[in-house]
Amino acid sequence: MDKICLGKVVKLHGYMGEMKISTQYDKDFDIKKIQFMYDENDNEYKVKRVFKYTNGVVAGLEGVDLNRSKSFIGKNLYVSRELAKNKILFEDLKGSTVTLENGKTVGKITDVQDYGSAEIIFIKTAKNELLVPNVNGLISSFDYKQKLLVVSKSKLCEVSDYEN
Repeated sequence: MDKICLGKVVKLHGYMGEMKISTQYDKDFDIKKIQFMYDENDNEYKVKRVFKYTNGVVAGLEGVDLNRSKSFIGKNLYVSRELAKNKILFEDLKGSTVTLENGKTVGKITDVQDYGSAEIIFIKTAKNELLVPNVNGLISSFDYKQKLLVVSKSKLCEVSDYEN
């Protein structure tokens, strides 16, 4: 099963073993559909309760009490990739090759950051690094299995310093 990192456990919530998970993906899919979570060792945990909070989600897992939940602090929890369906996630983009619609390679994505007003895609080209805001119409298609992002040349030139 394909999994994505939901986020990192940052602290405990209450005294029942629930954990606060800092995540950037909670807006990308319906967290109420999360039935199972997985730790870094691929152990599966049934979700008792999950809900949003300011910077992520709070989750309670079956078989994880207050003492056991302390061992999760600082570690990542994962969920099924199917929950995000066709969404493009930052985790998927990092390391991807960027090409134009005509097949010409632009470069490789080194990072993606969300600055609130815009998501910025960092693309390392042969000449320099481009900082490209993810504006409507930029992305033509994305294949997360092949890690290939196809962008519109006209949009890329409009929002960045890209030169042929």
